[in-house]
Amino acid sequence: MMRLLLNAVLATLMVGVCQGAVASCLGSAGTAVNCTSPDNEYCLGRVLAVTAVNGLSSQTPECSATACADATTCANCTTADCNTDPAVANYTCSTYSFNTTTSKYDVGAAADDATCWKAVGDHGACKTPGSAAGADNSTLFVTTATCGGCSAADVTANICVTVSSARAAGVALVLPLLAFLLHAFF
Repeated sequence: MMRLLLNAVLATLMVGVCQGAVASCLGSAGTAVNCTSPDNEYCLGRVLAVTAVNGLSSQTPECSATACADATTCANCTTADCNTDPAVANYTCSTYSFNTTTSKYDVGAAADDATCWKAVGDHGACKTPGSAAGADNSTLFVTTATCGGCSAADVTANICVTVSSARAAGVALVLPLLAFLLHAFF
């Protein structure tokens, strides 16, 4: 009887130690790493970062006893090897400079376009100057700051307009085609 009681206590203790612990997570090299501590309840992983060099946040994929503090930079999950990187694709957004002569924004040269990142299958978003955008808003429309959507406050104030990267690419393809057709038939 004592032996059965001892086995039951040991089994309960073992379940208590293992409960919630993740066995393995993907490490920084993308291969499985054993989570040796029973406190490791989470696998942490990277998330999409629209302005990062490779499209991924700087979070190191690893085992952790605590969940992510900031969902914009980190993802967490609780099953073995669940912290895979999201599939990302790059796209470009135009940059803009404020013209003090016309008091309007001019689109930058194609060579100055910003490389941005999006989830595969999604449309990327780009910021473009709104009708109320002035010189003091110029930081919104340079380099990778043009990547992603406008803030609600900037949209309400007509400082910024969000456009789809697919729309921007469509315009870039349609205008030369339209010019060719007009020239060919007129």
